Amino acid sequence: MSIRFLSFSASLLVAGVVLMPTAMAAEPSEKPCETDLCRSVRQSWAAVRHGTSDAAQWTKTQSVKGWDATKDGVSHAAHWTGREGEKGWKATKAGTKEAVHETGAWTKKTARDLDPGRSDKTPDTKTDAAGQ
Repeated sequence: MSIRFLSFSASLLVAGVVLMPTAMAAEPSEKPCETDLCRSVRQSWAAVRHGTSDAAQWTKTQSVKGWDATKDGVSHAAHWTGREGEKGWKATKAGTKEAVHETGAWTKKTARDLDPGRSDKTPDTKTDAAGQ
């Protein structure tokens, strides 16, 4: 008998669960639950939705700011690199010119010191393999 009773109880439980959603469905004329618990749950859910929305908006705003700052930073870095590169290139060219002039002046001075009788305007004479 106890097995039959348990089986019958289980059948009623299953039938009750199946029928429960239709019994719990609120009719259009019914008011929503107004107990303190229901109101508290609705307010909590509204706060969570609002907080989630605010968090998403804040994240989006900060992401846009970060992306803009990154673009600006990259742009500034590129301009700075370009300016410094140009300065460096000009300094290298100027230094090379100065070095060439100084080398030429040193070569002329050294040539005069070694052969004081030869003028700067006298062309070099080439000698052949026999020394003539």
